[in-house]
Amino acid sequence: MKRLAEWIKSIGPGRLINMSLAAGIILSLVFVHAEFTRGLNSRRAEIRQEMDIQAIALDGTLSAISGRINRLREGTRRSLRPPPPTDSGFVPSFLDAVAQAGEGEVTVLDHTGQPGTPADVLGGPPAAAVLALSDRAVSHREGLSRPDHAHWRTDIAATVALAQQLALDVRTQPGITRGYFIATSGLVAVAPWRATDNARELMATAFDRGAYRLSTQAANPAGRILWTETSAAQAAVAAPIDDQGRFLGVVAFDLDPALLALPLNTAGGAVLLLGSDDRVLSSTGSPPADLFQPGGPTPLGPTATMTKEATTTEHAGYIVTVRPLANAPWRLVHVAPRSALTWSLVLHTAGSMAGFSSVLLAVVLLFNMVVRRMVRSQERSAAAEREARSATEQALAELRAAHDELDFLNREKTRFFSLISHDLRGPFNVLLGMTKELADHGTRMAPADVADFAASVHQSAVTAHTLLDNLLNWSRVQMSGTPFSPSVMPLGEVVAAAIHDLGPTADAKGIRILDASGDRHILADRTMVLAILRNLLANAIKFSHPNQGVQVTSRALGDRLEIAVSDRGIGMDPEHLDQLYRREAQDSRPGTLGEVGTGLGLTLVRDLVARHGGVLAINSQPGAGTTVSFTVPLAAAPR
Repeated sequence: MKRLAEWIKSIGPGRLINMSLAAGIILSLVFVHAEFTRGLNSRRAEIRQEMDIQAIALDGTLSAISGRINRLREGTRRSLRPPPPTDSGFVPSFLDAVAQAGEGEVTVLDHTGQPGTPADVLGGPPAAAVLALSDRAVSHREGLSRPDHAHWRTDIAATVALAQQLALDVRTQPGITRGYFIATSGLVAVAPWRATDNARELMATAFDRGAYRLSTQAANPAGRILWTETSAAQAAVAAPIDDQGRFLGVVAFDLDPALLALPLNTAGGAVLLLGSDDRVLSSTGSPPADLFQPGGPTPLGPTATMTKEATTTEHAGYIVTVRPLANAPWRLVHVAPRSALTWSLVLHTAGSMAGFSSVLLAVVLLFNMVVRRMVRSQERSAAAEREARSATEQALAELRAAHDELDFLNREKTRFFSLISHDLRGPFNVLLGMTKELADHGTRMAPADVADFAASVHQSAVTAHTLLDNLLNWSRVQMSGTPFSPSVMPLGEVVAAAIHDLGPTADAKGIRILDASGDRHILADRTMVLAILRNLLANAIKFSHPNQGVQVTSRALGDRLEIAVSDRGIGMDPEHLDQLYRREAQDSRPGTLGEVGTGLGLTLVRDLVARHGGVLAINSQPGAGTTVSFTVPLAAAPR
């Protein structure tokens, strides 16, 4: 210690303070950089998580639609193989109507029925219809041909059945607005069919629209399901149907624009859904005009399309997060200006830095005070030694007093670490053992055994929480880390709060807490008085027998108020009381139901009462109960 003081004197207090400030500035910069980096990474992770959630939701619906179209394709492939000739009631009349139709006419079989057709063949909401080109129109269209009589009858019957299935899929599958089956024989099944629909326009759309014809063998030799889109309102999925190398037609669904509408973005910035050619299909927020033109391609290119995980890159001053979909050639893109994200992080870091800087400034000021005090103490000691021997003797007396205080603090420190190593480890060992048993055998245990285990785990958790709370409060008081902020308050309010906190513990033992503290006011720190009352009430409940009572009273003693907590429990013998008054380290006694404690509660209470300039008194008799009282300044009620 003497060498340290001499070294400080050789450097000089001013230079030492400057060195401390420089070290503080360096630590602050390191903290700012670490906090900013952590915030940026956390923000990017939040955006990727938001994109994953949206992509998984959209992929689920797209996967269901893909499954529907695959089942339709397989079912249609089987149904278009001609069975033995049979005649359905509506087939002959429909054949006659098609044969008699002119080149530009379209024959319609819907739920209203045709001559000889049952009215409910294609009925039910939503209604479906089967449309047929005339023989002449089929002969004039490239890629269409009318099969022989047997296959033609089979195609009509299969198409009617498929129209009913399309109606069912449109009704039960979210995200579909209309379903089609487009056959190379000139037949089209469509659902839903409305009375206002124009058959000629619908047939022209079915046979000419690229979204459906892209699934032909020429454009799609592998027979894959194709997703096409020019906008969110014109998106479709189609799949070819072939049988042993013979192309039979296409099944297709028009997608509901609401399916591609993005939910409200909670991550900030703009979220876009890009099509297969990177055109913007839908968006939330306002995408930057220099990156995304409405309906136009993006400058992002094919990055991140080979993986189904969200990736984050920087492009032209923007942070871009891309998440491809698994069931369609589309991508979800989140775009946020780096400047806006950086500014929000700067504000967040500044708030964190303010608290850190306050602590750092307090440490520097405290160090300055300690350094100056050490220098002044050394100078006074040297002057005292030179002036008189009496000053030396006085210094030695002070040193002995300091030694006694240090010895006491050392014993308290030893006790502190003993509590941590023993009492805190005990509850957690129980917690670990019980939870391990539940994890290994919980599914095979009886409910009563599980309840017993849960009660034991809860009791261990309560014990650990009480110990930690007292340890933290006691250590803060010892290190002067708890600010003392007295104010005028009604005593009854604080007593009621303490009783409320200990209510479940008292109810578990059937103990009734009586509040007879009156309506007086005190000048005290509310947090500290509440901690005192909680500890005293907890001890009174712990050492009381079940179904007894605990009482809180108060009485005025001049300008101070004495507050007492009384019980009629097991009490204490004089030897135990003497140990408490002499503040000797001791193990906590078990309660009336075997409750365990930390042995630190009364030490904490004594220190908190001392902060108020009060006195702690204990009056107890074995078997008759205990009364613990303390004093705080009495105050007049505020006007």
